[in-house]
Amino acid sequence: MRRFIILAALAMTPSVAAAQCQIKIPGTSCVTPPAPPAPREVASAQCQVAIPGTACVAVPQPLNPAPPPVEIGQTLERGQYSMLMNARYYGLPNARDGWVYMRIEDDIYRVDWRSHEVLERVTDQAAKNW
Repeated sequence: MRRFIILAALAMTPSVAAAQCQIKIPGTSCVTPPAPPAPREVASAQCQVAIPGTACVAVPQPLNPAPPPVEIGQTLERGQYSMLMNARYYGLPNARDGWVYMRIEDDIYRVDWRSHEVLERVTDQAAKNW
């Protein structure tokens, strides 16, 4: 009798493989999700984020930024660049006192309208919709 109870209990308990199965549909085989990829390990000198008990994950270094298309104080050629209209839409204060906003490549600069001298780079002051 004792042997029968033990055999019945073993028959009713799920196997180790079935216990690891996360999706089990009658009549199908067990489906288990793939394991996540292991983090790429690097030398500890290059490790920038170290969490105890985990492998060091390399943090990509930013590329050297390109030099700005124009320098502050530089005089722009007339007709070379476009004036930015509707500055308030981009989160910038309205142009006044003889200066305007000019778009130069992907940046916004404050430029003196008469002399076309570059006064300031203001791209960082623009709203996210720039």
